[in-house]
Amino acid sequence: MAKYTPHRYVKDQNARTEIADFMTTSVISIGPDSTVQETAKFMHEKNIGSLLVKENDEYIGIVTETDLTRKVLGGGLDPKTIKVTAVMTAQPIITLDCHQPLTEANAFMAKKKVRHLPITENDKIVGMISVKDLVAFFANPRLR
Repeated sequence: MAKYTPHRYVKDQNARTEIADFMTTSVISIGPDSTVQETAKFMHEKNIGSLLVKENDEYIGIVTETDLTRKVLGGGLDPKTIKVTAVMTAQPIITLDCHQPLTEANAFMAKKKVRHLPITENDKIVGMISVKDLVAFFANPRLR
């Protein structure tokens, strides 16, 4: 998964770190007819914690590790037969623009209680940011 590379390793005092500097730029999705088991296997293979669900050319939802754990395992559902659409968070998909400050993503994700957030540019999803990406930023004082 590609990441935008920040222009400077040490930010100057006037620079504003944007979400685009830390988001994952590959947008990975799965079809609505996929089972939960197929979805979990795909997420494991790609080492990712969330997937967008795409039907035709439109994203119709997002499924996360938490959805799989709480809704499927916690709900006693059969992952071999249940479709991903039954456990995904459906539209409207909450997003932020890639040019927002990274600190805004942190506050927004905390307020909405989400760990994975699709990122847009000109109203088109162009990447994802996760709590793991935020930790990489806030844990490194050279980047803030």
